Amino acid sequence: MQPNSDNPKLLGITGDSKPQVPVFACIVYVRKNKDATVFGRVANLAGIEASGNSDRDVLGKVTREFKSRVFKMFEEGQEIPWVDPPQPPLENEQVRSVPVHL
Repeated sequence: MQPNSDNPKLLGITGDSKPQVPVFACIVYVRKNKDATVFGRVANLAGIEASGNSDRDVLGKVTREFKSRVFKMFEEGQEIPWVDPPQPPLENEQVRSVPVHL
């Protein structure tokens, strides 16, 4: 069998030697506007929102900002100001949960 970098067992990476990658849930509320644009806001970290032409566009924008902010705070040892619990979505909003790896 040929070595495969996608299979950590073949690389001898097991148990505690496996790299620890922090993962955070970015909870986003999205809605379609009457003009067919999409608006999204992060529910569990205040102050991150974006507009775009599609859900994908908006999710990309907010998750990049989410990752940037969380990474900076995490690296500096700051406490992350989570909104916990987040406010419930508005009637016209849909919930998206995006796992974000630092």
